[in-house]
Amino acid sequence: MSVWELIAKDPDRGASALIEDYGERLYATAFRICLNEQDAEDLVQRTLVRVVERISSYKGDSAFFTWMCAILVNFRRMDVRRKAANALVFDETPLDAPDERPDPGEAAAQDDEAAALRRAVSRLPEDLRLVVVMHYFNGLSVPEIARAVHAPEGTVYYRLHESRQRIRKFLSKDFAGRGIKPAEGS
Repeated sequence: MSVWELIAKDPDRGASALIEDYGERLYATAFRICLNEQDAEDLVQRTLVRVVERISSYKGDSAFFTWMCAILVNFRRMDVRRKAANALVFDETPLDAPDERPDPGEAAAQDDEAAALRRAVSRLPEDLRLVVVMHYFNGLSVPEIARAVHAPEGTVYYRLHESRQRIRKFLSKDFAGRGIKPAEGS
């Protein structure tokens, strides 16, 4: 029996199975989007509650995780809109300025290529970071991402392309700053 069928049949047992089967993956997705633990935990909690509450609306047209990602993305959009509406100070940091925020757990791996890639992804604007996380970190296809973020597939392809270009630029600056010459063809 699938998790979503279990939730429909027995919400308490289903919720436990949902957390066990998808909790870590959903949290990893939320953290990569939000870039902080507190917001990610809140986002995951609200998403899991909504999944259990609205399980009857899941029709199986997409993968279950894709459907949950769509819920998570919608909550994130609402949060961003609410924060923007309540903002008193505008951030005038240029897009290409280095991100000064510390990233938990990466301090020990500063020289690691994976850490450099995570830093580059974290510097992307949220709309680009979102598709990168969903595609490369969660393995969702472009059509699945398009459904989850309510955007045309062409827009998702463009965002993935633009993300790759920016990541290459960030990485070349990062490696050049440490005296490392980029590999041929990168």
